Amino acid sequence: MKKILLGSVLALCVSSICLQETVAQATLKAPTASPDATLVQNFGESDITVTYGRPSARGRKIFGQLIPFDSLWRTGANDCTALALRETVIVGGKKIPAGKYSLFSIPGPEEWTLILNRDATLHGAFGYDPQVDIYRFKVKPEAAGRYYETFTIEFGDFNPRGESSLNLMWENTLIKIPLQTIADFNNMAEIQKRLIDKQEKNAELLFQGAAYYYATKRDIQQAKTWVEAAEKMDNKTFSIPNLAQKIYADLSDYPSALAAAQRALALAEKEKLSSAIKDLNKRIADLQKRVGLGKN
Repeated sequence: MKKILLGSVLALCVSSICLQETVAQATLKAPTASPDATLVQNFGESDITVTYGRPSARGRKIFGQLIPFDSLWRTGANDCTALALRETVIVGGKKIPAGKYSLFSIPGPEEWTLILNRDATLHGAFGYDPQVDIYRFKVKPEAAGRYYETFTIEFGDFNPRGESSLNLMWENTLIKIPLQTIADFNNMAEIQKRLIDKQEKNAELLFQGAAYYYATKRDIQQAKTWVEAAEKMDNKTFSIPNLAQKIYADLSDYPSALAAAQRALALAEKEKLSSAIKDLNKRIADLQKRVGLGKN
């Protein structure tokens, strides 16, 4: 009986030790050297998604040594970096249709080659086939504003024209990949066709062209010409003189801006646009001071 009891105790002890070892093994997990990341950015009328691995420098010289110049790089770590577009986007000056693409690069001291490839299933660059490249383009590297220990991808430089950049940053190097929404491309093509080439005489179209040029900071003199033409054809729509007063003010033509603001105010009062009335009264007071008509 004692032998049986002793055997049971020993078996329990061994089982307990094995369990403790199993628990210890399960909790001792080394951190991932190059963690994966997913970046989702609203752009245009949909999203762009970037998935990539994030290696760190850890005291190593990166470009020219760890990442040799003039050699294909996965542009990250682990699986190939992937770029998913839900609609057509202009990347590096070329329209790229919706789809998922791998992003490879060939770094150089003076110039990088960026590559969009149709195969987004690769592990690193293994199996890369240049025959399924969709686009190659050049970008000059810049000095980053700070040191990046870990490889980082982010979006930046958004502007009213629907432009942005996909920024690759590691060590002291910054690569900016130009992006542009297809909407701006289409809008400018429509303006070129209808207002510039055909010179259509339509008040709403002229107003829209002027408003788009003004919002996207293009040729403000052209915007002025179009908004003036629109108001000659339609003097009852509040938005036309309201845009005109902004354009005149930006051109420092304060007397014309004041007159346009007063016309806009009259239409706003007629349409009972309370918020616009309040804003225009402040605007008129400021413009009167600028042309010397305000109180001293």
